[in-house]
Amino acid sequence: MKLRARNYLLIGIVFLSLILLTGCGTLETLVKKDGASTPLADWIGSSGNNEPAQTAATTPGEGISVALYFPDTSGKYLLKENRMLPKTVSMARETVNQWLKGPTQTNSMQNPVSPVTTLRDIAIKENNLVIVDLSKEFLQPNSKVSPEAALYGLVNTLTQFSTIKQVQIRVEGKPITKYGTVDAANLIYKASLVKEAAAQTPTLPNTETGKTGLGVVPPASSDTKSGGALPASPSSINLFNYPPSST
Repeated sequence: MKLRARNYLLIGIVFLSLILLTGCGTLETLVKKDGASTPLADWIGSSGNNEPAQTAATTPGEGISVALYFPDTSGKYLLKENRMLPKTVSMARETVNQWLKGPTQTNSMQNPVSPVTTLRDIAIKENNLVIVDLSKEFLQPNSKVSPEAALYGLVNTLTQFSTIKQVQIRVEGKPITKYGTVDAANLIYKASLVKEAAAQTPTLPNTETGKTGLGVVPPASSDTKSGGALPASPSSINLFNYPPSST
């Protein structure tokens, strides 16, 4: 009698184990994230939020072609340096930062402003106006460069894109109306300062210097009025959601 009871107990234990193992396998199959089966351990350790994880801002192997305008050796005209930048959600900020680093072709171009100049903030408004806030060093242009070439190097760099028609520059948060003797109140693309240069082969930038790439055709200029405060997070603005317009 005792032997029979022991056999029943063993059979019951084995049967219960099979049920548990089968149940776990079924549960793992039923529990899904984003339409795919996931291990039970991952599901137990999750917070219950099935939203997909955020990916990095950059896309390896892909880039955006931009043109950066720098003064030539005479300091009176602008040359276009081709540079390719990695895709990020803060392309406006990245483009200005690359311009502030200066040209790679130092035999034919030169830095427009002091190399210690920094970008404090940047924002694009609904009326195709971009507001750029720079540090006080921006008011110290290269002594070998005319204020006009230094100023419009930045203006032409930004207005090459269809989302920007006019630039307002601020220094330490305050709008400027003069840059040296140059009127800085109505800044739009100025084609008369641009000299043609030899074509360049686009390459991805070095992660430290980031100084290579391909140019973009500048758009036609337009008149818009500046004004308004900077939004809280201007670095999230992507200026390159739209293709550049043609001249």
